[in-house]
Amino acid sequence: MKKKLIAILVVAVLIVSAFMTVGCKKTVEDTSVTYNTTTAVMPSNWNELTYQDNNDTQIMNYLGSAFFEYDFKFDESKGGKYNADGSINEDALVEGGYTVNYSAATKLEDVTKDVDAKWGYSDEEKAEGGYAWRITLRKDLTWDDGTPIKAEDFVYSMKEQLNPEFLNVRANTYYDTLQVKNAGNYFNSKQETVYVTVASQGYATVQEALDAGLTVYADVYSLWGAEGYVDKDGNEVEQWVSITDTTEYDTPESWEAGEAEDRFSAKYLYEEEYAGTAYIGVTSPYIALHIANPTKDMPFENVGMYQDSEYSFVILFDISFEFLNDDGSLSYLSAYYMQSLPLVKKSLYESCKQAPKAGSTLWTSNYNSSKETTASWGPYKLAEFQSGKSYKLVKNDKWYGYGIDLYKSQYKIDTVACECVPESNTQWLKFLAGETDDVGLDLEHFGDYKASKYLTYTPDTGTFGMQLFSNLSVLKNSANNNGILAIDEFRQAFSLSLNRTDIVEKIWPGSAIPCFGVMNSMYFYDVVNGGVYRNTTQAKEGLLRAYGFTETDGKWSNGAEINNATLDDAYDALTGYNPTKAKELVKEAYKILTENAEEYGYDASKDITLVYGSSMDTAKQRSRAQYLQDVLDNLTKDTELEGKIKVVFDASAGSKWSDAFRSGDTQIGFGYGFSGNPFNPFDMIGSFVDPSDSLNYHTYWKTSTEMMTLTLPAGDYAGAGETIEMSILNWFHCLNGRADANDAYQYNWNAGKVPAETRLVILAALEEQVITKSYSVMLIGASEGSLLSPKFTQFTYDYNTFMGFGGLRYMKVNYNNAEWAKYVSSNGNDLTSEYKKSE
Repeated sequence: MKKKLIAILVVAVLIVSAFMTVGCKKTVEDTSVTYNTTTAVMPSNWNELTYQDNNDTQIMNYLGSAFFEYDFKFDESKGGKYNADGSINEDALVEGGYTVNYSAATKLEDVTKDVDAKWGYSDEEKAEGGYAWRITLRKDLTWDDGTPIKAEDFVYSMKEQLNPEFLNVRANTYYDTLQVKNAGNYFNSKQETVYVTVASQGYATVQEALDAGLTVYADVYSLWGAEGYVDKDGNEVEQWVSITDTTEYDTPESWEAGEAEDRFSAKYLYEEEYAGTAYIGVTSPYIALHIANPTKDMPFENVGMYQDSEYSFVILFDISFEFLNDDGSLSYLSAYYMQSLPLVKKSLYESCKQAPKAGSTLWTSNYNSSKETTASWGPYKLAEFQSGKSYKLVKNDKWYGYGIDLYKSQYKIDTVACECVPESNTQWLKFLAGETDDVGLDLEHFGDYKASKYLTYTPDTGTFGMQLFSNLSVLKNSANNNGILAIDEFRQAFSLSLNRTDIVEKIWPGSAIPCFGVMNSMYFYDVVNGGVYRNTTQAKEGLLRAYGFTETDGKWSNGAEINNATLDDAYDALTGYNPTKAKELVKEAYKILTENAEEYGYDASKDITLVYGSSMDTAKQRSRAQYLQDVLDNLTKDTELEGKIKVVFDASAGSKWSDAFRSGDTQIGFGYGFSGNPFNPFDMIGSFVDPSDSLNYHTYWKTSTEMMTLTLPAGDYAGAGETIEMSILNWFHCLNGRADANDAYQYNWNAGKVPAETRLVILAALEEQVITKSYSVMLIGASEGSLLSPKFTQFTYDYNTFMGFGGLRYMKVNYNNAEWAKYVSSNGNDLTSEYKKSE
């Protein structure tokens, strides 16, 4: 769902043609162009219905096409995109500009008012529009073997994406993010029972449902973060438990230790903590009725996608999208949300289906997992694949794009080849020898190549930080005496002791920039006008408060070196480092710890041990652990905790380091916050405040009961100008239109429903809560530094939000394969000196 620049992946290929002349052989020079690179991990599959992570997209991204596609903008007054000879007119490039063009589609129409009554749109929704869209395809779309692609192929592929016998992992894009009509119902149509909101069954309150003799359930995994909890007999708690159930659950360790601090029953959970709060209402997704599945065996014909001609189909949503501008041109949202839809080659896909194996009820598929099972309708096709070793892609001569003006003078690279090389040093050896065309800048090579003229930094949405495990029920029963991590003031002190600029220089030089918020400068709240969330007044003020600044009469001070500064001056000076405030907080934390020693399981006669977990035991990882030890030593100097906190390195969990952290076996871990969805920061904050979000490291943070009070800006919308108190989680749901206006304190503040200023106030307040809580201590924003060989040149070195630097599509070729071989040979097969040049 996002544009992301990644290194183009390739392995060297030498194409040698030979022919016989009279009495001799003659070798023809290889004038084709190959882009050679490496990957540390080979993809396991590139099936867009099932792929697991970004690693799997490294082949997949070459095999598909787009209905609607972003492109650079060119100034028509300077001649437009092309010169008279058909070459790209670089002088006309508009810095930062973009266009949205039709590619595999020829027309996009809002047909909301015309669709059949069976789809249930109200008169108001039909008048509003944006719910149902007709996409008309080009008539020259084919697979790489020439098989035509028509509207029926996209309808078939959506049916397979949502197939209830497979439960494909990527289906959630269509039933959750895009909310295709009835997609979720069809996806779950083989389930005997489902959990539904109380309101959906016609009850005004939870009590009405109980009075009617129904059983109401609480999702204790989400509300309590209780996955893995057990009763006194060791039986693990189910995800959904009746709110009248008095069975008590706790962690296995707490039962063993005889502790009852964190013990709960579902009845207690509902009646004592949640009943009567703004969050628990009839529409809550975490308080539900368990009923027979009303859409069991629902046919696909009820899903909001159908063919209406040989080359067109209609797709229908539960929410409205603005895919067209007022003048009828494509909006940026068309290429963002509807760039393409799932597409698999029917005959091949059917042959790749695999019946459920023993112990499973689900079908699987090995489609797009080998050369033989792969089909392409994009600019390249898979020519070779060796599992765990390498792959090669070559131009797909059946791709429609090579015959249209939109792609003229582009895609000049004939072959994309990749070799699996796990070790960074080996990658560098191959790059310096001219065998590959790109390499990532790492700490070991930073000093020699940080000024290289071949070095480019690529900004990214990714944020990276330190995670602090803080679940008291686990900490206080461990042998590490580290319940202090559950004290907010201690985590805040730890965070304020970290100088992000210093961390970038000493730990992540060349590959990152300091980051203080949960979202970096790559997130836009207003895409059309270039509105960056990080640059807003609301975002700046929230971060300053979170890092210990106070405001008086418009001037900001941090109680240390910065006093009476303007907002922008204070923000520009922000380092996340406030040792004065940190020292105060750690003393407060110690006071809380010792006055409540039993509650926190603290033994003053023992050291406090914080286990730093890593996926590998390397000098680099151990140096990071030592860095944190030095920070804590400095923080606790001249306090009662001086010399008592020990950081212990542990890489025993290996690739399962994240599981070890989430269980509390380790308490410190470095990991990504999240990346992606750059045009919707309002949703991405859920990775920190929504306990049901799979990226959330801290599901024990009870955001469903922890309250937040805000005064909203004046205006003409529900809640305008009011001071409202409700749970952090409910603020998030309302911000994203997931709350119901019929419930107390429930509002729809989704995009288009309220002014952008209101949404920014709420988002900044949520971010401030996350930073202040300091479960996740954000440190750096991803900015990948990489070197590109002289064989190629980026189209532009001014990063474009939509197009990056132009990628492989626009990349300029300086040497073909034969010319490059001569260039490398002339330099003694060692380009070290060349890559160290700064000019």
